[in-house]
Amino acid sequence: MPRGQLKLTKEDKEWANLVKTRDGWGCVICGNEERLNAHHIIARENHETKFNIDNGLSLCPKHHFFCRQVSAHNNPIGLLLWLEKNRPEQLQKVRVMMEEILRYDNA
Repeated sequence: MPRGQLKLTKEDKEWANLVKTRDGWGCVICGNEERLNAHHIIARENHETKFNIDNGLSLCPKHHFFCRQVSAHNNPIGLLLWLEKNRPEQLQKVRVMMEEILRYDNA
């Protein structure tokens, strides 16, 4: 396995398939269908939210890694603002998940 590449479990692949299916097999930002990624909004290391479909977005490589304006990894604030405008219901669900994580961590 190449360095930096994640080893995906059967559950990871099922989650990614559900996210991509929900999003119509295209990037939620631009509609590009090539080399689609399922991105975790809250990091995948948080096991409580790892397989929650509301914690995922289908993104093309540009919007997953490279775009300066709206990118999950290159400009997460831009992605947050995009979610606020275009997917407010999903963002609210993610906020609730994150608040629960923070409550647990601060207990």
